[in-house]
Parts: sequence; structure tokens; C-alpha cells
Amino acid sequence: MTRPPRQPSAERRSRRLLAAAAVCAVVTIVAASVSVWALTTDAGHAASAPADQESAASGADAPGLVIARHAGAPRTTADLSFGHTTDRAVPSPTAPMDASMRLPFELGVPADAFRVHIRNWQFNSEETFATPVTITGIYLGEQLVGGESGQSGEFASTPVGVAGTANLSTDGFVSDWIEPGQFALDAHTSYLLSLGWTAPAGAVLATNPGLSWLATDAGSSLANADDAPGTQSYLSYFDVWIEYEYSGDAPLMVSIGHSLNAPGSYETAAFPTRGEQTAWPQQWALSNDAAAVSFASPGAETTVFAPGATKWNEFGELDPDIVTIWTASNDIAHGRPLADIERDWGAVVTQVHALWPDATVYALTEPPRNLSGAAEQTRLDWNSWLSLGPYGVDRVLDADYTLRDPLQPSVLRPDVNADGIHFSARGHSLVAGLIPAPRVDAAG
Repeated sequence: MTRPPRQPSAERRSRRLLAAAAVCAVVTIVAASVSVWALTTDAGHAASAPADQESAASGADAPGLVIARHAGAPRTTADLSFGHTTDRAVPSPTAPMDASMRLPFELGVPADAFRVHIRNWQFNSEETFATPVTITGIYLGEQLVGGESGQSGEFASTPVGVAGTANLSTDGFVSDWIEPGQFALDAHTSYLLSLGWTAPAGAVLATNPGLSWLATDAGSSLANADDAPGTQSYLSYFDVWIEYEYSGDAPLMVSIGHSLNAPGSYETAAFPTRGEQTAWPQQWALSNDAAAVSFASPGAETTVFAPGATKWNEFGELDPDIVTIWTASNDIAHGRPLADIERDWGAVVTQVHALWPDATVYALTEPPRNLSGAAEQTRLDWNSWLSLGPYGVDRVLDADYTLRDPLQPSVLRPDVNADGIHFSARGHSLVAGLIPAPRVDAAG
């Protein structure tokens, strides 16, 4: 159920050849595991920015930022991630684990077909955990809308089973394709994906700080219950995503980078999220009736996305219209030399050009995160260098200018600041607004 690739233009075909050659020449560094949410962001306008940098802050309204997709394009493959795994835990060290987990989501386009993927691995380091986990069932249904956030963790009606009992191997689990006749995933509808599992005592499970409803006491039997959602938590297990296909002219965006591309902060009580729908890529997708695939990984340095990383091939044969690269904040906060960041970031861009030569590639400047001294100077120098549009990116969008406090350029502006590093849902909305709104070329 894959679509034929679009034929690249002569310009893109040339760039593909150049990019492929450059990939072979780039030396990259293997990333070490880093802590959850350990992100560095910069909120100052890029130092020594070119004259048109101010227009980059307006994103979609700036001239020349129009993404056209031909009407009647063939079926497109996309993936909706529920947050990539950044750590591990042993949640039940002395007794077998029997649990369920519910994950909220919403699509910007209706799916023609979909299937569910589950991996017990650490996304950043790509370490797999060989713990024998048994999936007892996977269910999907509309979420009962309620509460201030519109999230309840409860099914509006009895959910539909999309997979039964299966072993979770080190290569992961993939369900069968689900067609609309079995379950139809509509656009702009609140859903829950629920899975139950068992694991032996001492099982090592991958974790991420995404929103979920967890039931850990005989919880696998509650995976398909209407009114037993478990406890709402900013913790979920496994790397889970829905691969889906859609028809029509809706654009596809791939976002690559650190936790500013993902929802959440250290202050979830004060700034709760609605799961991935809060993150700016999904806000962009929902606002534009589009699709967004997230390679966002809290704690990731740029080297996590080295050309040899397995994760580049994890989400199938993608053919994005837009790719955004926002990766350098943790590198800056961890004191990496500017020249090393530039080199490794260039390797990411080169990889993107090689994989997706037809895509329009945007880079984003790094906003502030209460840095000082040498680290803050590196952030400013990074933004100044990035503003030159290195490695052939199509445009640099000034997230720093958008998110920084104009009176204190080394901190986030007060109306979006969540914890000094990460920003609120409003901040995500502002970033989403930087990405050009798609327009359909009906002429074909």
C-alpha cells in the first residue's frame, strides 16, 4: 500500500546527486544518551542577521514561502508518533507487570488505512531492550470529550480491537493494516489508542514524557473498558506510532530535532498538554488539514540524527513536502564547540537533501533558555551563522525572535515561558505560524 514516488525536477535531481556525494564525505559522531527534556533553546534574534531576517519571523506571511502541492496527488504515507522514547525504567522490579496505557491523538486528514507500531527501544541511542513483553490487545475508539482540556481518557463507546495477543520482539510489533470498513480514522476527531501488556518482574521498558492514562494493577484487562482509563500521567511506555495513508492534496511535513518540537515541559501542572496535539508540528497539521511526522526527541543533540542512524528508516518511505530542522539547543547547553555543532548539523541537512530532494527545507534559530557566559555567546553565534542559510536550506525561520523576551533577549517572553527552556501551548502555536501555510496548485 505504498504510492509511487514523485518525479524530481532537474534542480532537485542535481541536488540529490550532490547530497548523496556529500553524505559519504561527512564524518559524524555517535550520540550518547542524554536526560529527558535536556534541551537548549535560544530566544534572541540572530546576531548579525541579514536584512530580510525580520521577515522570517512572520513565517507564513513572508514572501516566497508558499508550498504548492498538485491536486490529485497519489496516496501519501505518514506517521503519527506519540512521543519518542528518551529513557528506560523498571516499573515492576519484584512482580510481573500487568498494565494498560491510553494515548490521545487527532489527525489533520482522514486515513485511508492505518497500522500500529510498537518498539521497546531508546530512540536517541537506538538501544533495544530484550525484555519479553506480551501485547495482550490493542484497541482504538473515539475519546469522550470533557473537562477543561477536552481530554478524559475514556472511550465514548466500546472501542474496536485492532490487534490481539502478540509478542513484542526487539524489532518491534506491527499490526495488520486496518481499513475504513474495520475502523475509520476521520480528520479532526479526538481518539484514544489503548494497549494492554504483560511483562516479567524486572522488565526494562523504554519511557517517554508523553501524556497517557496508565493502569498498572491488572491493567491489561482494562485496555478496552469504557470507563476505566487509569491515572493520567506524563509518562508513557514504548515508542508507539500509527502509520497511515491518505489520499488527496494535503501536504506532509517532517520535523526533526529536540524537545522544542515536542509538547511538554518541566512544569506540566501549570502547563498541561493535550498530548502530541499541543506540539507545534501537530498544531500546524491540524490548522492546515495536513499531516506531520515527528522525529522530535527530548534531550537529543544534533548527533542523534547522524546519517547512519537507524531512525531515518524507521517510519517507512516518506515523501515530505516540507522538512524542518531544529536540533542545536542541547548541543549549545552542553558546551559543544560551535564548529562541531555546525559540522554535525550540516550532516543532518545533507542527509535530508539525500533522502527527500523534493522537500522544501526550513531551519529554525534557537530561542533562549536562561544561558549565560560562553553558552549564551555560542547560542548567539549559532543563530548568526544559521541566518546565512548554510548547506542549502531553503529558508531560516527565526524562532528566537518570535519567542524571546524583547526586553531580556536571553530569556523566553513571559506569555509563553513554561520553565525557562520549554514554552507553553501558545508558544507552540506561534512556532506553527512560522511554517508557510500550504496552497494547492489545482492546475496540476
